[in-house]
Amino acid sequence: MVRGRIFILTILFVFVVSGVRADNRSYTLQTMKRVFSYAASVDTIEHSPKEGYAYTKYAIRTNRRNAVLLTVPSMFAIANASRREVFGETYNHMRIDAEGTVFATRLLESSTTTRKSQPMPTVLNYLTPLISEEMLIDGRIISPFFQRNRRYYRYKAQSFTQGTALVNFTPRQSSTQLVSGWAQVDELTGRIIEFALDGEYDMVRFHLSTTMDEEEGRTLLPKECTLNARFLFLGNDITAEYTTIYGLPDCGIDSLAERDDTTLLARVRPIPLTEHEAYLCQQSYNDNILNDSTSKTHGSIFNRQLLTNVGETLMGRIGGDIGRDKRGTFNIGPILNPLQFSYSNRRGLTYLLDVQAQYNFTANQKMQARIKAGYAFKQKQFYFNIPITYYFSNRHNGFVQTEWTSGRRIRNSSVLDAIKDKHDDAMNWDSLNLTYFRDHSLKAYVHYDPTPRWGLEVGVIGHRRTAIQDTGFEEVGMPTTYISVAPMVELTYRPIGYAGPILTANYERSINGFMGANIDYERIELDAQYIHRLSALNSLQMRLGTGFYTHRGTGRYFLDYRNFRENNIPNGWNDNWSGSFELLNSNWYNASQYYVRSNVTYETPQLALYWLPYIGRLLEKERVYVSALSVSHLTPYLEWGYGVQTRALSIGVFASQKKWKFTDIAVRFSLELFNRW
Repeated sequence: MVRGRIFILTILFVFVVSGVRADNRSYTLQTMKRVFSYAASVDTIEHSPKEGYAYTKYAIRTNRRNAVLLTVPSMFAIANASRREVFGETYNHMRIDAEGTVFATRLLESSTTTRKSQPMPTVLNYLTPLISEEMLIDGRIISPFFQRNRRYYRYKAQSFTQGTALVNFTPRQSSTQLVSGWAQVDELTGRIIEFALDGEYDMVRFHLSTTMDEEEGRTLLPKECTLNARFLFLGNDITAEYTTIYGLPDCGIDSLAERDDTTLLARVRPIPLTEHEAYLCQQSYNDNILNDSTSKTHGSIFNRQLLTNVGETLMGRIGGDIGRDKRGTFNIGPILNPLQFSYSNRRGLTYLLDVQAQYNFTANQKMQARIKAGYAFKQKQFYFNIPITYYFSNRHNGFVQTEWTSGRRIRNSSVLDAIKDKHDDAMNWDSLNLTYFRDHSLKAYVHYDPTPRWGLEVGVIGHRRTAIQDTGFEEVGMPTTYISVAPMVELTYRPIGYAGPILTANYERSINGFMGANIDYERIELDAQYIHRLSALNSLQMRLGTGFYTHRGTGRYFLDYRNFRENNIPNGWNDNWSGSFELLNSNWYNASQYYVRSNVTYETPQLALYWLPYIGRLLEKERVYVSALSVSHLTPYLEWGYGVQTRALSIGVFASQKKWKFTDIAVRFSLELFNRW
């Protein structure tokens, strides 16, 4: 009888527990349904503000540091600081565009660092979470509050206080793209009242606490954010705390104000400084007075400041404003930083340098300039690309651009074949090395989009190809320089506007004798590209194109295409790892009177290796590549590839097939470390 009672009680207990679990699941489902649908119920067009003001204060402490910290962009001031603690404040004008991107214009700032620079600027992105977007923080964290992302998270909701629920969320798989935490939500509407989350991304462990605004139209925007971050890298240990207050009133401070005006900053400060923060400010003020006094008598401080400026210029990124009204900006990548290198089997180690500048004349007109340069140590080649663009109509993507490129090498054996026909076959032609040329090009054109669907481009492009070994040409009495000058026109069609596929048709015609040209040709290229965004960080990238010469006249030695050529200045995962051929020998780009190519790339944060312990959590993205090509004497050529991106490296493994036979396998990698810093 006792056993029977125990059995009955056990059955009742199972039913009760099952019922409770069923109720909890139902409560969680209903709560999350309201959370996911709340954003759609908010009138973000009529009531939500598109701009405002915010105050941020931060304190950074160096627990341990070594010489490696000098190589981290924006951390030179911390690595070279005489004191272990840094404190700073900023007052910013905030703006949100139609696509939900947040822009901050710094009006006032104060810092105890030597050059008033702001260390660890990448963590500032965590202070502007957008809970209604698919990506929570600047395209780097998959939001647990977006409906399509629910497959990445587990949720559990329970009643909290009267009228509110507490939602806990954890990742289904450990990943740097996912976070864990909790949110207090309104049971009736699903509005998020406050939330906190923990994660690790790009060498930074962080805890973010956010209180959402309660005013009508602002409930999807934060009111106050507190961020605790810790940076651990090769023996360096840096901790930081940031606090940001949003929705501040306009205090009449514009972009013309002096940024380091501490009197204005004290006036707009919404929360008082703590005793320790005030102590750090006073300590920095005393140091400045002492340095000024010492420099007047000894000059040693000037030398130290000079060394600091030179060190930061060489090892870190440089950026700033141009003009008194701060309409322009410039950005220079690290010059001697070891992180500016990439590697591939063919080029070997490649050094990269990137300089960018922009000046806004009006809301509709601006000037942009960029210098991309690289040196391939294995090939012993220096490359550069310098585009200068003047936008005369931002609304219609109207611009005038000149682009100067140099250093690219082009090979064509038809030059050697033509020489052989005119001279003695007994000569040792191979020893003359007559097949390689250095290509310099200058392109100038005008582009204009009359509608979002149509675009037109008209211009001229010139090439000057000079023989690498000119002595061999002189021996056989052939010119060492070949020039082409080609008027060009390109028509662009976007079937569904800027967010859809792009179709282009390009026509070039070089005329012998025109502006000194000694090469004449006629070429047509057709190209189609489309990046289909599937969901958070999931995309399908497709490209299909063809090109052919309809005429090859005098000096018909060079076959050179606009959309089918080698990228000489690779720059990481997002630059040219998709839509290109990684193992194709560079000679094939200039060996055929036609080409037909196709490239398909699938990218996702979780594909094949994310489930592996320890390794999977470090992966940010995975890719699968499939590329096909048809040219003369090489049909078909196929490439297969798989690549992963981590916070430190991008690694790709590629295999190629020539006429259905596997021929080459290679590994390519580039440094991604601190690319977002």
